[in-house]
Amino acid sequence: MRPDTQIRSGLDRVELPLGPIYSFVPARGGSRAGAIAEQLSRTLSEVSGLSVLLAGFAAREYSLWNPLDSPRRLDGQTWGAFVFDSHGLEILDAREVYPRQLQKVLQYAQQKYRIVCADITEAKESHSLETLRASECIFIVSHSDRASLELAREKKDWLKSMNLSDQCGLLLDRVPGGLTSEQAEDLTGLPMCSLVDRREHIERLAGWLLSEESYSTERTPEYAFVN
Repeated sequence: MRPDTQIRSGLDRVELPLGPIYSFVPARGGSRAGAIAEQLSRTLSEVSGLSVLLAGFAAREYSLWNPLDSPRRLDGQTWGAFVFDSHGLEILDAREVYPRQLQKVLQYAQQKYRIVCADITEAKESHSLETLRASECIFIVSHSDRASLELAREKKDWLKSMNLSDQCGLLLDRVPGGLTSEQAEDLTGLPMCSLVDRREHIERLAGWLLSEESYSTERTPEYAFVN
């Protein structure tokens, strides 16, 4: 669940909740967590008209910063160096953020955007932990074959060891010969949130998140299977 952190409007001093962070964790390599995170980010933006940021941790061919020179102070100028536009979607190059600064960077992102999605597929452990702890929902993305789902269960157990399992849900990418949604839920112990192998599934998931969230810190969304 999202921390009860709020920001104040500079005009009327009304306290506003920070936007939610939705994190996407692959059950295994090739689970398409990154593709699902990007597709959902674009759909959330298109459906709602709200500002959406995708935070990614993929390695770059070169680094913007020498580790010793990584910015310690976040402002509009340094923020612009971390964020780039990809066909209408703003993406945060979170891998470039100094690990001890990531919490502040994520909070800054929550002030600037109504929704933040985070693909932690290639994130370092220190980045992963900070992002997951700040997340309102953690989606474990898995193919429907038994081997992938068993790894999804291991990811759930890992998150449970950090008291983060209450935020977890399963996004199921069906493959030929795979288990059913009910079997996947039983095997992983994760609440089934949605199928993700078709565009209409992503659109329904986006609509469900928008309707359940309502951007209130007073409650967390109840998981429901979006088929």
